[in-house]
Amino acid sequence: MLVVGPLLSDIPTDSVPEGIPRRPFSPNLWSPSAYTHLTVAKDILNVPPVYIITGAFVPATTIAILYYFDQSVASQHAQQKEFNLNKPSLYHYVLFCFFF
Repeated sequence: MLVVGPLLSDIPTDSVPEGIPRRPFSPNLWSPSAYTHLTVAKDILNVPPVYIITGAFVPATTIAILYYFDQSVASQHAQQKEFNLNKPSLYHYVLFCFFF
């Protein structure tokens, strides 16, 4: 697809109207005019901190729950009776360090 996709845009057709571009325009990144398009980084300081905290809370909570679940399930599978293993001394310490 990396080879076929660009080749498809070079096929000459008369059915494409004149105003519709065949390829997206991308400015040269080394030209001075390329920095005018990068305004998102300047506007990040205008975002209220409440929105940033709220937007980060859901992914952070999801990752924490998934990590806890993964840690619990992996330890339960690894410590089945057939393996004759005990909980290591740092098992609870790892969970404590992760949440605090």
